Amino acid sequence: FYSYSTAKQVCPKRASKDKDSLERMGAKNKKKGKKKSTGGQSRKLGAVSLAPPAPRTLKDVSPFLFGSTTPVQTNEQNIWEPFIGPISIAEQRAEGSNDGNPIVVHGRGLVTTRDVAQGECLFVIPSVVSASVSQVRSLYLQERDGADLQRITEENVVEKIESLCEIMDDEEIQPAENIDRARRLLRAFSSQMSSEAVPSIENPDKWMDILVANESSTCKDTIDLDRDTIIDTIRRNAFGPDFHNYDKIAHWWTENSNTGKHCYDRLMGAYPLSAIINHSCIPNAVRVFGSMVSPKSKGTSEIGDIEGSEVMIVHANSNIPKGTEITWSYLPPCTPLAERRQNLLSKYGFTCQCMRCVKEEMALNVAEFKELRTLADSCWSSCDENQRNQWSATMKDLIPSIEKAFASTKEISNESQRYIRIGYSALYMDYCNMTISFNDEDKIDEALKLGTQLHFSFVTCNNASTEHLSIIHLCYDLSSILHTRAMKGSSPGAATAKTMTKVRFWTEQLKKAIMTRYGELGEDIENVRKLMKHSKMVLRNLKGWYLADDKFI
Repeated sequence: FYSYSTAKQVCPKRASKDKDSLERMGAKNKKKGKKKSTGGQSRKLGAVSLAPPAPRTLKDVSPFLFGSTTPVQTNEQNIWEPFIGPISIAEQRAEGSNDGNPIVVHGRGLVTTRDVAQGECLFVIPSVVSASVSQVRSLYLQERDGADLQRITEENVVEKIESLCEIMDDEEIQPAENIDRARRLLRAFSSQMSSEAVPSIENPDKWMDILVANESSTCKDTIDLDRDTIIDTIRRNAFGPDFHNYDKIAHWWTENSNTGKHCYDRLMGAYPLSAIINHSCIPNAVRVFGSMVSPKSKGTSEIGDIEGSEVMIVHANSNIPKGTEITWSYLPPCTPLAERRQNLLSKYGFTCQCMRCVKEEMALNVAEFKELRTLADSCWSSCDENQRNQWSATMKDLIPSIEKAFASTKEISNESQRYIRIGYSALYMDYCNMTISFNDEDKIDEALKLGTQLHFSFVTCNNASTEHLSIIHLCYDLSSILHTRAMKGSSPGAATAKTMTKVRFWTEQLKKAIMTRYGELGEDIENVRKLMKHSKMVLRNLKGWYLADDKFI
C-alpha cells in the first residue's frame, strides 16, 4: 500500500561523465566567483556527490475527491494505491524515560519524520472494512418506523468482519489470495484495539505494514474475534459520517425513499492507522473522505465488497516540526469546554488536559466572566440548532457582552479569547446571521469584525475544519448585500467600498483554508474551480450538500 524513497542507481560510466561535468561546472563557477552551496547534507555514491532524494509527496488528490481514471502522481511514481507520507509510529515513553524518541500523549500514535508544511498530505489510506450504503439504506427503509440507522450501520460492518472470519475458517476451499487478504485485514482490524491489548512496538515499520493491511504474507497468526469485541472496536475506533449525523441521513432517506437518491456515499469505515491518532482540542491534522479510483482488493470480488472503495485523506492544517505527534479532535471543535470534557470522558474515558482546555478553563473561571459563561452554556444546552436564532432580547446581547468582557478584562489573554470563541462559535455565527439580516451599515460592519475574529480563532485552533470553512458563507452573504447596495446607488460610499475590500480579502483567506483542507489538486486549475464551486454550494444552500455531485466534504 505504500513504499519508501529508494536511492537511484547510477552506472559507473554515467557516474564518470557526471563527475567530469561537475568538475567542469565547478571550475566554471570558480572563474565566475560563484560559491558552492552548503545547504543540506548530501550522500556520496562512488566519486559523485548526490543530493538527498526529494521527500515523498502527493501532488494531486483530485482523483480521490472527484473520481478519475488518471493515476495519482507522486514525485516518485504513478500509484493507484494509498499514500503514506512523512509519518511513523511511536509509543508513549515509560515514566522517567528519556531515550530521545518522539513523545506521544497516550499509547501509540503517529509522529512526523521531518518538518511538514501546512496543507501537505500526511497519508491517504483505504478502509479495512466499510459499510455498504446500498445495503444499509435498503435495510433501514424495510424497518422504517423506529429503525436505528446507526445500529443498522454497525451491524453491517460487524457482518463484514465476520465474513472475513468465515473465509479464514474455509481455508481448504477458499483461493489462496482470499485467505491471505482476509488474514491481513483481520490483523489490521484487531491491532487497532487498545494499546494495552497489543504488544509493544519493536519495529515501527512492521506496525505500519500491519495497520494498513500490507503485512508480509508469511505471517500465519490465528486471529480470534468475538462479536462483542468487534462491536466495541467499531464503536471506539470506526469513523462515521463526517458532515451529517445518522439522524439527518435517516430523515433524508425517509423523505426521498421513492427517488433512489442517496444523501451519502459513505456511512462508516474502519481505518486502523487513523484510529491510533490521539486527541487534541488544538489538532494539527484534518481529514476528508474520498474513494479509490480503481479496485484495490488483492483478492476476489468477495473480498473487494467487504473492503469497499472509500479512502481517508489526511492533511496537515498547520506547520508541524519534525518529531511532533499528529493529533486531531475526536469531537466537533465548536463545543463548549464542559460539554467537550463530558463527551470525551463518557465515550473515551479520559479528561482532556490539552493546552486549549487548560487555558480555556482558567479564562472561563475569571470572576468577571462567570455570569456570561453560565448564560452562554445555558443557551447552548437548552436550544438546538433550529431554535438558537429565536433568542429573546436578552440573548441578543450575549455575543456583544462577551466581546465587551474580553476588551475590559486583562486576565483573559488573546489566545484564551480565541479558544472561547471557538467553543461558542455556533452562537457567534447565529448572531452574525441575525445582524446582517437587518441590512444596516453598522450591523454589517459588526458582523464582519466578528467573522474576522472567528477566522483568527480557527486559525489558532482547528484551522481548515468544516466549521472554519462555514465562515465563507458569511463572506458570500456580506458580499451579496454590499453589491446589491452599490447597484442601487450611482456609486458606493467610501465606507461601503472599504467594507467590500475587507470582505473580498477575508473571502480569499478562507479559500486558502479550503485548499489547506483538501490539499494539492495537480496542475489543472479546473480542479480548484470545481472544489470552490462544490464548497460554495454546500455551504451556501440549505440542501446544497444533497445537490452536490461529489460528497467528499
